[in-house]
Amino acid sequence: MHKLVIFDMDGTIFAHKNFWLELHKRLGTWNEGKQATEEWLHKDFGKLIDIVIHNLWKGKPAQPYLDLVAEAEYLPGVKEAVKDLRARGYTIAIITSGPSLLMERAKKELGIDLGVASVLEVKDGAITGRSRHDDGSPMFLEEENDKAHDAELLCRKLGITLKDAVAVGDGRNDIPLFKAVGMSIAFNTKNDDVRKAATHHVEGNDLRKILGHF
Repeated sequence: MHKLVIFDMDGTIFAHKNFWLELHKRLGTWNEGKQATEEWLHKDFGKLIDIVIHNLWKGKPAQPYLDLVAEAEYLPGVKEAVKDLRARGYTIAIITSGPSLLMERAKKELGIDLGVASVLEVKDGAITGRSRHDDGSPMFLEEENDKAHDAELLCRKLGITLKDAVAVGDGRNDIPLFKAVGMSIAFNTKNDDVRKAATHHVEGNDLRKILGHF
């Protein structure tokens, strides 16, 4: 029996598809951010982070970031689906390259147990521009490469294997995780590769529709 359900965040828990691109709009860095993301996201993630965090966002006011976290809306059925899965005894987690502040909001409001996310550091009302923790580890999660690894670490912590886990997501960066876990659900996606990589797929944006596969 599966014991852990791992959710993506953007487009799976919350309605927006890409929090960071939305934040570029709020901070006035949309054109530069979009160009950098298209050029470096799949080529050199570290360089993308250097461009965005160090060059574009360092010193920017944090309030637009905090506002975007507060305004994010859940997709239909999210609260009910998570409540149902918890009642059945599943441990619930989020693994996302989205912001830790939004993940923490979801954990608190939905009763989600575990989470891994990217940290956008704020100090004295401004974005600091730091992209690494004091121990040198990266603050930003590269989803495509890190999701399966982080899922494995969560499973070890729980004393289970990846085959005991279910993954729910909508993007290409969920594919490595889909291939690693015991069951996967492509949710609310238009991408054929994501559908093909999953053991199941669910049309529409109501998260309650996944419950039929448990």
